[in-house]
Amino acid sequence: MPNHAAESHHAADPVLVVADIHLGRKQHGDKKTGPGIDWALDTLQRGAEAGARHLVMLGDVIDRKRFTEATYGEVTRFFARGLELFDTVVFVAGNHDVHHDLTAVIPGGVIVARQEPQTIRAGGWALHTAAVEVDRDPRELVARFPAPIKDEPNLGLLHTSVTGEFSNNPCLPCTREELAALGYGAWLLGHVHERITLADAPFAGWVGMGRAYLATADGTAVQVIDL
Repeated sequence: MPNHAAESHHAADPVLVVADIHLGRKQHGDKKTGPGIDWALDTLQRGAEAGARHLVMLGDVIDRKRFTEATYGEVTRFFARGLELFDTVVFVAGNHDVHHDLTAVIPGGVIVARQEPQTIRAGGWALHTAAVEVDRDPRELVARFPAPIKDEPNLGLLHTSVTGEFSNNPCLPCTREELAALGYGAWLLGHVHERITLADAPFAGWVGMGRAYLATADGTAVQVIDL
């Protein structure tokens, strides 16, 4: 029988990725709605039960206009539950999040992505990302993203409008070709609220509001599946 013990430390357990929850929005009866805290907490539970050991919140955990003081408590609850369920919890700020000071709201233990391209290690994963700096962030960062790490699954994560046809305003703009050129196993995106797939191999697409993806690894190959 093959001996897998030597490679067990490279095992990359699934990553749960959610985006654009927009806590503070009503679930119905308003011009702009969101899935709400109950959906968010249930999704964390379902992701953990599906085998995910790592969580990425890919931007816009809170709405920039539709919120109350109680909404900050919901943000804390979301991340605190993530820390209970997952080995790694990563927050990549989106364009709505930067309207708030979330420093004291996000619990210690959450990895808060910097605003410059970086690689975050999560178990056997190399997660490549950069956070939004300002609303309508005009920076073109993808060309400066890190090279993929050899022999490990590489997942790109960005809150981006890409080329803009699916969003109202630019946010960390880039092209599909730039995403593909980096050679990552997949790209998961936030910002656009519809679930839109830009490329199948390697996968690139928006998670979508009220939706979640699981990124799974088979060696260095990355597969993205609906939760």
